[in-house]
Amino acid sequence: MAIELRQHYVAFLDVLGFSDMVAEDVRSDDQKYLTKLFKCHQAAGNIFSDDPNCSVTQFSDSIVVSKPYDANDFDWFVTRVADYQRLLLDEELLCRGGIAVNKHFSNGSFTFSAGLIAAYRLESSLARYPRVVVSKEVMDLIYPDTKKIPKHLMREDDGLFFVDYIGYTRRVKPRRLACVVESVVARLVSSEVASVREKGLWLASYSDVVLGTHLQPPRFER
Repeated sequence: MAIELRQHYVAFLDVLGFSDMVAEDVRSDDQKYLTKLFKCHQAAGNIFSDDPNCSVTQFSDSIVVSKPYDANDFDWFVTRVADYQRLLLDEELLCRGGIAVNKHFSNGSFTFSAGLIAAYRLESSLARYPRVVVSKEVMDLIYPDTKKIPKHLMREDDGLFFVDYIGYTRRVKPRRLACVVESVVARLVSSEVASVREKGLWLASYSDVVLGTHLQPPRFER
């Protein structure tokens, strides 16, 4: 394997609530979150397996997906990220993240990557909710004609595009999807932690638009 930096698509995903999951599993005997996350990690191999040049690495709550850059492959990359988000969601787990394009090198145990830095910055500074944001640079590069932006990307009122993982996968086990989303929203919006509640409200609003649910609670009451 040549040691050189090459242009790659890089997605950085952060599993939300990971610290609490670890703390709960440490206290319990069934270790349900370890089981869920390891199950998702193993299944991820199948999602990305049809391209041997695509790499998936997970460490703690961080997942890095990378693939050599080809303008024609971006839709493949985005839809596989959507499949992975749905995989997590089916286990009532959420993630947020960023997708960027830049120079990248990894051999599995060693990573040196401007693409990872860019994707991480998107996740940490802009994603905010359980969404994977696509960088403006990528959007301008792949979709210079904004009329050709595919349906598996959604634009929010803050101007950011993110992977429409619920919309893209909504025909796969639709009843399961609706039940899981409702359960996750109910758990998050009942939290006393403002940042957690905020994520639940966002997911409720997203689901209401894409699935036609009515999960968004009234904002005011007397």
